[in-house]
Amino acid sequence: MSLKTIIRISIKYVLTSKGSTLLVSLIALLGVILSVCAILLTMGVFAGFQHALKEKILSTSPHIVISITSDENIKEYEEKLSLTEGIKRAYPVVLYQGILSKDDSLQSVSVKGMRPSDMLQKKRFLVEGSFKGGLLIGKGLADIMGIKVGQEITLVSPVGRSTPFGFLPKVGHFRVDGIFQTGTFDQDYLTVLMSMSSATEFFGSQWQLYGFEVYLQDPYKAQEIKKQIEKELGTNVIVRSWIDLNKPLFNALQLEKVGIFFVLLLMVIVASFNITSLLFMKVKEKTRDIAIFRTFGMKKKEVAMIFLFQGMTIGVFGSLCGLLLSLLGGYLINEYKLVRVPADVYLMDHVPVFFEVSDVFITIMGAFFLSLIASLLPAYRASKTSIVEILRNE
Repeated sequence: MSLKTIIRISIKYVLTSKGSTLLVSLIALLGVILSVCAILLTMGVFAGFQHALKEKILSTSPHIVISITSDENIKEYEEKLSLTEGIKRAYPVVLYQGILSKDDSLQSVSVKGMRPSDMLQKKRFLVEGSFKGGLLIGKGLADIMGIKVGQEITLVSPVGRSTPFGFLPKVGHFRVDGIFQTGTFDQDYLTVLMSMSSATEFFGSQWQLYGFEVYLQDPYKAQEIKKQIEKELGTNVIVRSWIDLNKPLFNALQLEKVGIFFVLLLMVIVASFNITSLLFMKVKEKTRDIAIFRTFGMKKKEVAMIFLFQGMTIGVFGSLCGLLLSLLGGYLINEYKLVRVPADVYLMDHVPVFFEVSDVFITIMGAFFLSLIASLLPAYRASKTSIVEILRNE
């Protein structure tokens, strides 16, 4: 008997179910649809969160951070970086730790000194004011301490001088020129920006950390360009890409995604048990048909294939319906921003759904494979049905 005929008989058996067999068929099909949809939507939310998080990090943070111990070779390094292929821009910074004070409020902050021309790169993040030589502070920090544009605040340096009365830290008063908001916690709540000359003059050069912030034309080539920079600048620098700086976070997200996938895969396994139950009922229901097929010369293998294809039909149709349902669900979630999250914690106000081809392929193939496995035992049972026993009972 041809394969085409076997497939036609299988589909006919699926579509002509009646009574309790019809109910079990619908339950089995619905189980596959819902389990595939649940897996794809969950994986889509995880992938969407990772994708949105990466985009947020890349739009607000340098793609490569270079740390050096002194400013002796700053100009030489800057020239080499400007000639490195793939780098859009690179500018030097100096970093300090300090304490910000206003009225009775104290806050430990990271102070970043930049050249005025480079400060203009931060202009797009300003929500109030403009840079006029004073300080720029994060919106989160401004809200916590009640700081407004134009106010004068106190900055305390941990580097001071010894006096007969003990250690005396250096204290300076600075005007707040602007407030910026990037959407990242470290920058909005813990960072103060000021001109490099003012920072060096106030803090001194003894405890400062020099570095470069590098932005790339293609951030996803960061590891490749990182190796070029290390080769160009030598061993006296520490070069870290955005991938290195955020590796623990993305590894944790990926591990959680894999764990959730296997938990949800149990839903498909449960649905496959329904397919097994359905096919056993089908074998019992179609024993007379099996006897007729065998009498007209159908082989045992071909009988098994009829019931095997029934399970595969449910698996394929259920998987495709689950895929379409998940695509519809993903569209609605993205369109109406249904998955809301706290913006100050997750760097975004909602989580988009992003379907990765690999996730879709693995899920669909997994559902199909489990449906196939679930069909093997009933198909084997059908192939071993005795014609003599059937005819005797008839």
